Amino acid sequence: MSDRSALIYADLGGTTHLVGRLWAHMRKGRESATFEYDASWLDNPDKFALEPALQLGEGAFHTEADKTMFGAIGDSAPDRWGRILMRRAERRRAERAGEAPQTLREIDYLLAVYDEARQGALRFAIEPGGPFLADYDSVPIPPLIELPRLLAATERVIDDSDSDEDLRLLLAPGSSLGGARPKAATQIGDRPWIAKFQKRGDSFPECRVELATMQLASECGLNVPALDFRCVLDRDIYLIERFDRVPHGNWLERRPFASGLTMLGAHESEVSSYSYADLAGAIRQHGTQVRADLHELFRRMVFNILVTNDDDHLRNHGFLFDGTGWRLSPLYDVVPKPQVGLERRLVLGVGPEGRNATIGNALAGAAVFDLGPEEASAMTEELRVMVAARWQPLFEEAGLSPADRGRFATCFRLAIEDG
Repeated sequence: MSDRSALIYADLGGTTHLVGRLWAHMRKGRESATFEYDASWLDNPDKFALEPALQLGEGAFHTEADKTMFGAIGDSAPDRWGRILMRRAERRRAERAGEAPQTLREIDYLLAVYDEARQGALRFAIEPGGPFLADYDSVPIPPLIELPRLLAATERVIDDSDSDEDLRLLLAPGSSLGGARPKAATQIGDRPWIAKFQKRGDSFPECRVELATMQLASECGLNVPALDFRCVLDRDIYLIERFDRVPHGNWLERRPFASGLTMLGAHESEVSSYSYADLAGAIRQHGTQVRADLHELFRRMVFNILVTNDDDHLRNHGFLFDGTGWRLSPLYDVVPKPQVGLERRLVLGVGPEGRNATIGNALAGAAVFDLGPEEASAMTEELRVMVAARWQPLFEEAGLSPADRGRFATCFRLAIEDG
C-alpha cells in the first residue's frame, strides 16, 4: 500500500487558483488515482471542469480500472522523451547513492515536470501555495542561442553517454513535452517555442518533412502555429510556436489544454475504435465556436487523407479552454509516411467505411461536421488542388533532395491522381 498526494492549481490570467487535490494509489502493483475539487474552486467564478469526466461538484472521483491517471491531469505529464530523461536521472541518482534505481510511477513523472515548461495551465505543489514542482534549481527556459548545447546533450542521451550536466540542461526544457521525438522548450524573443531535433539514423529528414507539411497545411487554410527551422551542428531542428502560452509583456498567460484522448475519456489502447465523428461530438457538446471548429476538423481529416498522415491518434488532436468552453487547438504533429500499397487507413474512423482514408468515405460522413454535400465537395476539392499544386515546391524549399521528394510522392498520390 502506497499513497501520495499533490495539490492542483490552475494559472488563469496570471493568477494561480487552487483547483483540488490528487491522490495517487498503489495497490498490489496497480496504480490508480483519486481527485476531488476544492471548495474554493467550486465557488470561484472562473471555475471550469478540467475535463468532461470530472464534472464540477463535491465528492471524490476515481480513475477507471484500466487507467492510472485522469486525462486532463495526465495531459500535463511527459510522453516518451520526457520519461526517458526522468528514468535516466533516476538511474544517475541511484548510482551516486549506491542503490538500485526506483521504478517511477505516474505520479513521479507528473510531478517531475518543470513548472514553467509544463503543457497547459495546471500547476502542482505539495504544500499549499507552492513551491510549484519541479523547479530544477529554477533553470530558465533556454533561448534559441542555446540550441547547439541542447542538441549536443540530446545526442549524448540517445548514445547513452550523457553527463549530469546534460541531464540538468535537458530536464527542465525537455521533460514536459509530449511525443516520442527528442525535443526541448526554447525562447524566440519573448515567445515560447518547441524545438524538435533530428536523430542520427532517421530513415528520412523528418524535421524538414514536418516543416513542409505544416506549411502546406497553413496554405490550405488550416489553423497552424508559427513555424521556423534551423540547422545546427549539421542537424535539422524544426521549431513550432507554443499555442498554450500567450505573451503579455513581462508575463505569459497559460491556456488550459486537453487532448482529444481526454475529451473523449478514451484509453490509449482503444484509440482506433474512435472516429472524427466522436471528436465532432465533443465539439458539439463542449465547444464555443461549434460550426467553425466542425469545419476545421473536417478539413484536417481530409488534409490527413491527402498527405497520408496516419499518425492522427487522439493525442495529436487538442483543445484549449477559452474561458467559456473548449476550442480546437491549432494543428500539430502532422507528418506524412511513405506507403508501398495503394490502400490508406487513418488511426481514427473517417466515415461509413470506417478508417479507410478515401475522399469518398470522408464525403459520405460530411453531415456530422455540419456540411451539406455541395459545401463538403467544394471544400475537399479546394484542399486537393492546393495539396497537389504546392507539396512539391514546399518540399523543395524545405531542402528535401530529389530522391526524398520522389519517395514522398507516394504520400500525395490521392491528391494528384484525383485531379
